[in-house]
Amino acid sequence: MNFDNLFRHFILTQSFVRDWGNPFHLQEIFTYRREKIGKQKGNQNYINARFRLPLANYLPHLVSSQVATAHFQHVLSRDHRFGIDSIPIGICYAGTGDHGFSRRRLFIAVLLINQYPICSILLENPYYGLRKPPDQSHSSLLYVTDLYIMGEVLVLETLILLHWCQKMKLTSAILHDFSFGEHMASLAFTKWPDPPSR
Repeated sequence: MNFDNLFRHFILTQSFVRDWGNPFHLQEIFTYRREKIGKQKGNQNYINARFRLPLANYLPHLVSSQVATAHFQHVLSRDHRFGIDSIPIGICYAGTGDHGFSRRRLFIAVLLINQYPICSILLENPYYGLRKPPDQSHSSLLYVTDLYIMGEVLVLETLILLHWCQKMKLTSAILHDFSFGEHMASLAFTKWPDPPSR
């Protein structure tokens, strides 16, 4: 009898009594973790995240399942410590026809984090990119009411993100973009009770 077997006789509860388990589960966990963490490039971390919009619980007939989940990409410096380091944040909205995060990340977020210590949240508009209903073609909304729903959804998502930013010490907040995104930023700011950033 070796030492391991002898030791097991004295322990009342045992761990891993069956075996290693399914090795594919480990592979899924590691793949999922890589996707959640995002990517590191240069001095930046890219974190892809999402949350379910509370409006979908109260008015589920207004928002499709794609629109009900907010998708955003957080761009911050590699050495930033969440909840410890205080850093300004810019919430960047998508302009007309801007699906995905790549353009805003390249032309705005990377410049802000490299030239100034400002991290960014790149918010995907409802009915754009990952949030586009399958029967919609490009940026062409199916109904006029979709435009109003988009505005209301972005306002609520911004309020949620701004409250989260305060808890994570990501202040002062800047809401910005160009074209249609600038319009959405101004709509969202009208609902925020705090004074503007200086």
